Amino acid sequence: MKRILGAILITILVSCNSNTKAEKQLLKKENELLQRELELTKKEQKSDSKKTAIKMEEKIKPTKKLIGYTFKNFHISENSVGIFSKGMTISNIYNAIPKEQIKKKVGYGEFADKTYDDYEIYDSNGKKILILTPKQNGNTKSKITRILILDKRFKTTEKIGLNSTFGDLEKYYSIDKISPNMEYIILEINHINAWFSIKKTKLQEGWWNGSRIDKSKISKKLKFDGITIWWK
Repeated sequence: MKRILGAILITILVSCNSNTKAEKQLLKKENELLQRELELTKKEQKSDSKKTAIKMEEKIKPTKKLIGYTFKNFHISENSVGIFSKGMTISNIYNAIPKEQIKKKVGYGEFADKTYDDYEIYDSNGKKILILTPKQNGNTKSKITRILILDKRFKTTEKIGLNSTFGDLEKYYSIDKISPNMEYIILEINHINAWFSIKKTKLQEGWWNGSRIDKSKISKKLKFDGITIWWK
């Protein structure tokens, strides 16, 4: 009888130990799962915090403002190019548009020792559209004598601009003179005080006959590489 009771007691103890081990293993697994969930939550919280911080930085970071003056007048005439007219000085230019849209640079002529004060003009999107050159260097009271047109929006009454062709020009204007310089041939239109330039490399072979430019060698389809307005 005592042996039977002892065996039953041992069985109960073994069973209890087995249950205790199973419970411990279950608790261990639950703890592991909880730990993983906690780590994932922390990662998500960090990610959300980072995204929030980036959004806050974007809100705080100042946006680049467009420059103040928006050009709307692109008409070329004998005495004006857009808002700039014959007789204006560099001081007048600074009074007409914000200084942020004007950049003074050193310009060079055909010879290295010949320099100019060039004033680059930019539109409200930061695009360079014109270069204004006064008669005298270092003098803001000096009048504008030269305007280089760099933007295709500038056109004459007859819609002649940088996107026009030699054929278009001949259709509307009498060409007073054609002469070469180092890189271009220059077509002078005195009616609007303008020079239209075409690169020599675009011309047909034999364009220079030894004493003058053969106009027949200039293709009607050639577009202009530059337009310059001259004011005395």
